[in-house]
Amino acid sequence: MQQLKEEEVNHVNGGRLDWDSGGLAVIGLGFAGGPATALFGLAVGGSMLAIGYYAHP
Repeated sequence: MQQLKEEEVNHVNGGRLDWDSGGLAVIGLGFAGGPATALFGLAVGGSMLAIGYYAHP
């Protein structure tokens, strides 16, 4: 077994952080529910997007 190169890792995960795609998924699922679920989804998903923005190297 050998270690992956950096470009191979970026190719596999698409170059995006999990915080970005996860935040968008939480916001989308939040809007699928009621108004309270949408507010909660916006708060949590928005926080995840902020973490993803500041976590980029």
